Amino acid sequence: MLYPAMLNITGKKAVVVGGGPVAARKVRSLAAAGAQIEVISPEVSEAMSQLLGCNGVRWLRKEFSPSDLVGAFIIIAATNSRETNQLVNKSTSPHQLVNLADDPEESSFIVPASFQKNKLSIAVSTHGASPALSKRIVQELREQFDDEYISYLSFLDKCRAAIKQSFSDPSIRQLVFKELASPAFEKRAKVASCSEREQLLEEVLTDWRENNE
Repeated sequence: MLYPAMLNITGKKAVVVGGGPVAARKVRSLAAAGAQIEVISPEVSEAMSQLLGCNGVRWLRKEFSPSDLVGAFIIIAATNSRETNQLVNKSTSPHQLVNLADDPEESSFIVPASFQKNKLSIAVSTHGASPALSKRIVQELREQFDDEYISYLSFLDKCRAAIKQSFSDPSIRQLVFKELASPAFEKRAKVASCSEREQLLEEVLTDWRENNE
């Protein structure tokens, strides 16, 4: 059973061994998360070459050696050589996270199918059983959680500051957060204008203040 988590890898060293299209996809997502990336490969694909030099992506034009992993927090082996990928795995330290593109069962983590839009991040995994199905589910969720929903989520993010300022009791805060995330409030907020949303929030805050004086 895998433990799901969202990692903050901003500024952390990530090593991607491999220069092909698969490795390029891994680099693209790592760069979007703010990692400092080193690509280890004698050659790179066109897809990878477009990423080099941008967003902290550095290319070491060489064959892999275990010393390449020194200081790395996250490691991805994505070559077309199973032997090289296994060597990468054997060269890692216990505290390092490693993903083998061709062997999820031997990886310490897997990269789920996902999408991110504004404050919403959704990831889906079938634990390697069917990556194609994971991608299909993500596409269905992408269509379900449209721009209207993203706007509602952005509004909820702004509400957090107002709730924290209004109530010092953590238990009351949680109850207010729960009300604002309810289907009933969501339905009203989605069709409301910006000014109407502010009014809805004020009504909720007022009710909770009056009931907890």
